[in-house]
Amino acid sequence: MSTISVTVNGRSYQNDVEPRTLLVHYLRDSLGLTGTHIGCDTSQCGACTVMLDGVSVKSCTLLAVQADGAKITTIEGLAKDGQFHPLQEGEEVSTESVAQPA
Repeated sequence: MSTISVTVNGRSYQNDVEPRTLLVHYLRDSLGLTGTHIGCDTSQCGACTVMLDGVSVKSCTLLAVQADGAKITTIEGLAKDGQFHPLQEGEEVSTESVAQPA
């Protein structure tokens, strides 16, 4: 077992984890944050994406021990002042500023 310390959605956690535990399983099984999904088992779909120290990562490709000391934001952490973020509501997000293929 390894002990990790992380801050998830502004809350600090310290837990023992198996060295081979994926971050997605730690978030879901140890912390109960089930908004991070396991979608494809190939890291292609992005359902497991979280922010790790401000960078988006696929939590199904990262071991929990690799996140030791990190600040993590999950989909649950996007709400502000009790108001859901558009991603949490499933609303269509504008892609106007996203480059479109020619």
